[in-house]
Amino acid sequence: MESKKRTAHISYADGQAAVTSPYDADFVSELKSGLKSRRWNPEKKCWVVDIKERQKLIEITSRFYEVIEDNEPTETPMSNSYYDAEPIEAPSGIEITSVLKPGMQLEIWTDGACVVNPGPGGYGIIFKCQRQKWERAGGFRLTTNNRMEIMGALVALKTIPEKCKAIIYTDSQYLINSIMRGWAKRWSSKGWKKKRNKKVPNADLWEKMLQLCDNHEVDFRWVKGHSSNVENERCDQLAESSARKPNLPVDEGYAGTEGEN
Repeated sequence: MESKKRTAHISYADGQAAVTSPYDADFVSELKSGLKSRRWNPEKKCWVVDIKERQKLIEITSRFYEVIEDNEPTETPMSNSYYDAEPIEAPSGIEITSVLKPGMQLEIWTDGACVVNPGPGGYGIIFKCQRQKWERAGGFRLTTNNRMEIMGALVALKTIPEKCKAIIYTDSQYLINSIMRGWAKRWSSKGWKKKRNKKVPNADLWEKMLQLCDNHEVDFRWVKGHSSNVENERCDQLAESSARKPNLPVDEGYAGTEGEN
C-alpha cells in the first residue's frame, strides 16, 4: 500500500510565508538554492520566505510534501533586519590579537551561504577563547556555497596565531570530510586531479587549507544546520548578510571556473 505523503504547512503574515515541515535534507537543499529570501527561524522552527517568492516556494515544497496553506497571503514587505547583520569584532572591547597567542585553545564556528548558487556569497565566523568572543564576515560578488563554506574556515585559520588548538564547528559535510577523511590530501598528491583527469573543484582553497592545517592542531566537527544552534545560526546570519552587501570584491579563485562548485 502506498504510504501517505507527508504534509507541509505554509502560513502568511506581514509579507512573509512560513513553511513548517518534517525535516528533509533534499528539500532544505532545494529551498536554499532556489529561493533568494529564505532564512531559518530557530525559535519557531520554520523556514521564512518573502511573499514575493510564494509561488516558487509552493513549487519546491510540493515536490516533497502535500502543501496545506493555513491562511491567505498578505502583501506587507518582509523586514530586512536578518540581512543587515554586522559582525561584532570585539563584543567585550578586547581585540582578538591581544588575547590569542601561539599554542592557545579555542572554538570556532563557521558558515557560508549564497543568495543563489552560484551567485553573490558570504561567510560568517565566530571565535571563542577564554570567555571572550569575536566575529568576522566577508563576501564576494560571484562564488558558490561550497567555496564560502571553505572560505569561512580558511579565514578563521588565517586569523589565529600559529600552533593553536582549534575546534571548528560547521554544518558542511563537504568541508569536514575533505579534511578529516583525507580527501584533500589525496587530491593534492594527485596534482589536484580526479578520475578521467578532471580538475578538483576549489583546489585553490583546499591547497591553502592544507597549509594552514599543518600550522595548527585542527579538529573539524559537524553541527546540524538550522537546528537552533546559536553560534551556527549567527554565522548563517552573518554569511547571508555579507552576501547581500553592495560592491563585493571578486572571488579571483572562482572567476573563469564556471561549472565548479
